[in-house]
Amino acid sequence: MARYIREVQLDRPDDFVQYIMTDFLGKHGFRLGEFKGEQVYCAGGGLIEIPKFLSWGYQNGVFHVEAWTRNCWLPGVYGRENAMTGWMGCVPKNAYKKDIEELISLLYQPLPQDAGVPGMQGAGQPVYVRGTDTSRYATMALIFALIGLIAGLIVPLIGVIFGALGITYGNKAKNSPKKGMATAALVIGIIAVVISVVSWGINIFVTMRIIMW
Repeated sequence: MARYIREVQLDRPDDFVQYIMTDFLGKHGFRLGEFKGEQVYCAGGGLIEIPKFLSWGYQNGVFHVEAWTRNCWLPGVYGRENAMTGWMGCVPKNAYKKDIEELISLLYQPLPQDAGVPGMQGAGQPVYVRGTDTSRYATMALIFALIGLIAGLIVPLIGVIFGALGITYGNKAKNSPKKGMATAALVIGIIAVVISVVSWGINIFVTMRIIMW
């Protein structure tokens, strides 16, 4: 097991940290669950997107977060934990680690003295803070999905990979201001994967017919 672990001294108000974490977890599609008696947050079912897990805590001004992935045999059926290092699955793992680093930077954003957090009880006047912004993923998702749609008719394997990337990044951006673009990427990505799989099957069938002939 090799989780990606960050522990930093924040010394920020509890309600601010809770606000940032709730915003981050919601926009990245995490849901509360349990793993080996530990309360964790989960995202990604494993069919298209890598299963991601996260636990966090904040006590005495110290913020602690652990992020990891797991093998997936079937959607929702997981095996052992995956190391967050190494070449296998390096692209989604590196993207996941980057999300954690962006979370840390959000927690370090400057706050006015005696300022409360919007929607929560705090001292002084409420202040608007910078939350998680996943809108940048929408454009990436649409580009990947379109590449997957075109490639699916020519090189099915490439079509599956890029279609899946379109779905993954579209999911990341579906709660952003670019929700429409993210939804379009999701739909196109699904179509790209389906077309790629069908094209792959046809190629195998035709090849088998030629060999048998």
